[in-house]
Amino acid sequence: MISDCNFHLPIIAGSVDLQLVENKVILDNAIDIEFNICRYGVLDTLTTAINKAGSLSLSLVNFMILDSDFAKKINVFDFKLELKDGHYLTVLIDPYDENALEHINSAERFGVSGIKFHPYLQKLDSKIYDVIGKLAKVAESKSMWVAIDCSYGSDELYKINGVELCAFLLHSGYKGKLLSLHFGGPRIFDVMSLMAQHNNIYADLSFSLSYWKGSSVWNDLYFAMTRVGTHRFIFGSDQPFIQFEKAVSDFNDFAEEYSLSEEVIKSLMHNNFHDFLSR
Repeated sequence: MISDCNFHLPIIAGSVDLQLVENKVILDNAIDIEFNICRYGVLDTLTTAINKAGSLSLSLVNFMILDSDFAKKINVFDFKLELKDGHYLTVLIDPYDENALEHINSAERFGVSGIKFHPYLQKLDSKIYDVIGKLAKVAESKSMWVAIDCSYGSDELYKINGVELCAFLLHSGYKGKLLSLHFGGPRIFDVMSLMAQHNNIYADLSFSLSYWKGSSVWNDLYFAMTRVGTHRFIFGSDQPFIQFEKAVSDFNDFAEEYSLSEEVIKSLMHNNFHDFLSR
């Protein structure tokens, strides 16, 4: 039984590794769809992703929508969203938009379960943290989770930091569900320290598990799991940016490398996400 807490909407035909340089054109097209689904057609794009998830027999799926126009235009969509049981949506919110609060309200009415902030794509530095903190509290009041992209990289890696934003929210008193996406990569010890102090933050395994394969990050991740408990970590693929089959294969390699028990594997692949949703 597999559940995926980080499933993106672009669907790539065939088996294509978007992390290879020779596939940059395909990657760029996927990114264009990712950030402009309102232009490509929301219902068609989402339906294609739902069908893909169905073909993979996933038990639970959290679909990530990174077009911030989605939340801004929800009220004018000419269709009603009807998600299947076990399907959830997380939408990107633009904290620089003065109507961001209303966009969260609209998202809730539309059936969205969580909101997301993507620091390095949205250029979110400490100057906007107070605004994000207020928006997170609104989401908390509506029992919507907050997901923060904690991937590591770009030439602004010392200026923009998703893990730092997580720390700010927790220090500011945010008590809702907080999902640290990509577990911070090399910043996993920072995420671990937050998890040790706050029981409402979980770490998603998507992308970074595959990207940092072969590096010391795997050792650090396993160490973090032993310190705060494997029940706080959730499988995600980040498809198509990491091909779903590759994400599963790399997870299986990780499980074998550190001799994870069948019980722990089942928890990481499904049970932990189920528990996250029910809290």
